[in-house]
Amino acid sequence: MSLLAAAAARLSRQDMLQALTALLAALCLVLAMRWPSGGAVVNESWAAVAPVRAVLLALAALAWGASVGARPGRDELGESFVPTPEEPPHGEPAWRREVAATLAALVAMALVSLPFDVLTHAAAYPTTSLAWSLAAPLLATGGYFGLGLALGRGMRLARLNSLLPLAVPAVMAAAAWLDVALELRLLFPWFATFAVSPLFAGVMAAFSLLALWTARPVPEATS
Repeated sequence: MSLLAAAAARLSRQDMLQALTALLAALCLVLAMRWPSGGAVVNESWAAVAPVRAVLLALAALAWGASVGARPGRDELGESFVPTPEEPPHGEPAWRREVAATLAALVAMALVSLPFDVLTHAAAYPTTSLAWSLAAPLLATGGYFGLGLALGRGMRLARLNSLLPLAVPAVMAAAAWLDVALELRLLFPWFATFAVSPLFAGVMAAFSLLALWTARPVPEATS
């Protein structure tokens, strides 16, 4: 199965399909609330839609990355265990294909929601360039997915995977706190959206490379 077909299949699963629907509904709600009405002449919708979109994409990427990264390995499940095609054991070739398909599906979510960014940018005409406005959420999607893979694996190795639902929002909150404390646009997508940040781009690119390296194809083991 090609990566495109695997991504389409992953995106059509109930969990990701519901998340995509929720993302689009949230963006529609924010757009409706911030779009000027009546005699208003200033359109500031982009200042709300763009950072909300970036944060929601990053949160989704972090959550799915952590979920896939925390998958138990074959040694934990036993050789006789037969996993479902949707949940292959950690580290196996099928798991790596699952990583690649999930990342591709998340990128597809970013592309599907991209018109909200373009529309509000054209209407509001902010000082931030359109190129960065579109690049920052994509960087956040790949970067936070890689961070999620590391988080999930770390929690599994520490036998704290039951705390993963709490760890995901805690990491997002910590990223926001660190950016505020350091007065830098380093980790949190909300702040990075408003101005070009080489630091943010570098960190997200590094985590994205981690995700791509994890998703690299490996040959099937021969018995």
